Amino acid sequence: MACMQQRQLVCFPKSRVHKKWFRYFNDHKDFHNEGSLHLFSLMALYSYACFRSNYRQIGMQRYLEGPGQWICKLSALPRILRVHSKAGARELMDYFQDAGFLEYEILDEETEVLRYTISDWKRHCVHLEYNYYSYKGSGFFFFPLPVGRQLVRHSKAQGSVQFSELDAIMDLWLHTILNDETVQGSEYMPVVYYANMKGKPLLSYSYLAKRWGWSKSRVGRFILKIEEAGLISRVSFSSSRGSIISPCRFREMIYGEDCEKLQIQKLGEILGIAKATGQLESDRNILVDVQTGVPSEKAVSPGARTLKIQVFQVPPSSFFARPVPLIFYSSLDWEESELKAGLYRGPPKPRKAKEGI
Repeated sequence: MACMQQRQLVCFPKSRVHKKWFRYFNDHKDFHNEGSLHLFSLMALYSYACFRSNYRQIGMQRYLEGPGQWICKLSALPRILRVHSKAGARELMDYFQDAGFLEYEILDEETEVLRYTISDWKRHCVHLEYNYYSYKGSGFFFFPLPVGRQLVRHSKAQGSVQFSELDAIMDLWLHTILNDETVQGSEYMPVVYYANMKGKPLLSYSYLAKRWGWSKSRVGRFILKIEEAGLISRVSFSSSRGSIISPCRFREMIYGEDCEKLQIQKLGEILGIAKATGQLESDRNILVDVQTGVPSEKAVSPGARTLKIQVFQVPPSSFFARPVPLIFYSSLDWEESELKAGLYRGPPKPRKAKEGI
């Protein structure tokens, strides 16, 4: 289903998530889900909920699903919620129900069929001018940001807040801003921005460590990990004021634009966002170094390519002066270069092991 949303503002009450992008994390175990927040698991339940009435056939029984509901077997929840067992899935459903995020009931004790209902679905998931709802098996879903903040408050009341790796990835995505006049540089590229950053999307390891309940060293390792996997791209400056993080495929999944065309625009975006945040002086000459290569780590998509851009300011006049990189940007294409415009096949499926090995 088409969507006419052209921007994502700080004041928007919800964030859009592409289902194929999100389901990648249900099926692949490259990132862990051990934490006390359970943001990813709650978003998974939102991604499966119906936005209109629907009949669901399980075995010989036919069930009616209403808006904000989904019916499934308990055995399906561990993969969806990214927990290790059915007991863990049941415990997590009890946690969400006690916190008031949903209600669930067992429809058939023998086959372990259950139905859950998202609380306040009508209030959080009504039609707005800038989005349209998608069908159940494709398109996108919306996650309300007030629910995320309520989840953080409930986790604090239980003791402490510690994000899992999947929670951190979702946190970056939910706080990505595009074309917001109050956020510098968001007109050039999607940027991760939190409400208390005073208009500048510059993130430091210490800020993320405090937010996620991690150590600075763990944040550094995690940022490198998701960057090498192609989930984010990053613009790092020579100063210690922080870096700008941009989730990959944010605009591609919103607009359906061709990845190759967007890559050509990268250079102008990097220079534009550097000027917008005051990192680049417009009256000085600059040198640009663009490199492509093979990913050093396993990429999200087979055949993906890396792109690296370094921007230097030309030294004044000394013959021996060497340019120092002012900006370093790197990204990893999710798609192979020969893909046609507008074609998105979704994340790769896990390969089955060959028999006899």
